Parts: sequence; C-alpha cells; structure tokens
Amino acid sequence: MSTVQNPKMYDLTQLQALSRGDDSFVTKMIDSFLTNLNEGMEEINEAKSYNDWSTIAKVAHRLKPSFQILGVSSLSDVILHLEKDYLLDDFDEKGYIEIINTFLTSSSILKDQIQQFLHN
Repeated sequence: MSTVQNPKMYDLTQLQALSRGDDSFVTKMIDSFLTNLNEGMEEINEAKSYNDWSTIAKVAHRLKPSFQILGVSSLSDVILHLEKDYLLDDFDEKGYIEIINTFLTSSSILKDQIQQFLHN
C-alpha cells in the first residue's frame, strides 16, 4: 500500500539565515510556531462554530508573520482572505467558511510535515 506525499509546504531558508547557523534557535522557533499554530487552529475552529469572523481575522493576522518566516507561501493568500474578506461589502459567508476549512486542513498537513522534519 503506498501513501500519497504532499509537496513540502514550508521553506526554512529565511529562518535559517536569521539563525546564522544556530540550530537550537531554528528548533525553538519551529516549536513556537507549532504551539501558536495549534492554538490558532483551535481558536479559528471554535470561532467558526459561532460565526465569529472578527476573531478568525485577528488569529489569522497574528499567525501571518510566523507563516512568512517559515516560508509557508502556499497559505499566504488563504491567510490574507481570512484576515480581510469578512470586511467586504459583498461578504460571502459560505465562501469564507470554505477558506477556513482549507486553512484548517492545510495547516494540519503543514503541522505533520514540520513535526516529521523535527524528528529526522
């Protein structure tokens, strides 16, 4: 039985340059990212159940810089939509929920990939 591999969703180039070769710094930043991501995913999931779009936008805004440092460019548009779309005059609630679900699913894959990197 073969398993499907998802393409790598992160690029540590920027973080490694920032660390100047300090692997413990890289590990500490990744651990912090994972903690923040777990908390953010829980907050977004809970806020979604209450249609609390402003909380989702705030969490997305808070997560955005760490996604950039870890080179998670594949989710940059998703995060931007989470952050801004609920303010639009023609806000599409159904479409917004789809974006939330995409974020949560993709973030779970990202989390697994990064945890696998840490254990190698």
